[in-house]
Amino acid sequence: MKIILFLYALSISLNFHGQTAGSGMTDIDGNVYNTVIIGSQEWVQENLTVSKYNDGTIIPQVTDPTAWANLTTGAWCYYNNDPANGLIYGKLYNYYAVAGIHDTIASTPNKVLAPIGFHVPTDTNWTTLTDYLGGLLVAGGEMKEIGTAHWMSPNTGATNSSGFTGLSDGFRFDYGFFFGVGSYANWWSSTEYTNITTNTTDVWIRHLDHDNNAVTRSAALKAIGFSVRLVSDTLFSDSPTNIETIEGKTMKMYPNPATDYVVFDLGNFTTSANWNYTIANTIGQEIKKGEINSQQTMIYLNDVKGKGLKWSRIMPLYNDKLLFSNNTGKGFRSASFPNVFLVAASYISCCCLRKCNVLV
Repeated sequence: MKIILFLYALSISLNFHGQTAGSGMTDIDGNVYNTVIIGSQEWVQENLTVSKYNDGTIIPQVTDPTAWANLTTGAWCYYNNDPANGLIYGKLYNYYAVAGIHDTIASTPNKVLAPIGFHVPTDTNWTTLTDYLGGLLVAGGEMKEIGTAHWMSPNTGATNSSGFTGLSDGFRFDYGFFFGVGSYANWWSSTEYTNITTNTTDVWIRHLDHDNNAVTRSAALKAIGFSVRLVSDTLFSDSPTNIETIEGKTMKMYPNPATDYVVFDLGNFTTSANWNYTIANTIGQEIKKGEINSQQTMIYLNDVKGKGLKWSRIMPLYNDKLLFSNNTGKGFRSASFPNVFLVAASYISCCCLRKCNVLV
């Protein structure tokens, strides 16, 4: 069995690190945000800084710690109540602002933080992101801004390969005091959690730290002030993380998009088969090849950079037949690999894994 990793050079919008730029977002205050496609989701690359709900209702700024501690309605503040921090890190919101205001139907907020087309990520949105980036133990490095401009040293594992560009924005305790800028980043989800121990309804959040590359999933009190990242309502259906192959077996490739390295995870396949890979360009020229000799094999891509290759697609072969997606469009044979079909890209987010069927 073989795997072909095709690299496509496409004319698409790329940001500095080579990720796929999204369509951007503008909030009701007129603030403009960049977005990036990460797997099947489009994420805003900056923390939210809006001061109104999407219908124009003003969200109050609360600076006094006692007043903050007693809130049961939406509010925001700057870290340390310093507007200069807002220019870098955006605003901190309590969960009451995240939940929005329910004026009419109790289950449907009609005043929310996000503009039309975006929403505060659910716990599932966050899990989809971190799974795509390799799991909780490593995803933080791919989400953190590199360097120490906004993170304390050592900023362990920071590559920002995803384009998420997480900054160490700190937070505000439920009793009103500030902590953690330079050391921690925290973002709300919109998913509540019933804490049986404290008999409270808390909220799932995601946390990054300056001295490791993990993402922590934990629950927090609604009165705490955290940052907010938004995600698009649109899902990019050609970016699943699994390939469906013969006999119901699965395998994975990550990170996706791959920039510096790619990991092949054979899943419930075994290494007893003769696995290998080839990196080729769109006209079938071989760029790199090698063996996949363990259940998880990391392949570095530094030696293929600078050759006009920006986007990759992984295609497994079985008995020299390519397994490919039903919705990729037409295939065509490669002169250099006569037994291999290259697949014509039908969507700009080309570095992705698709559900696949045997091509006959």
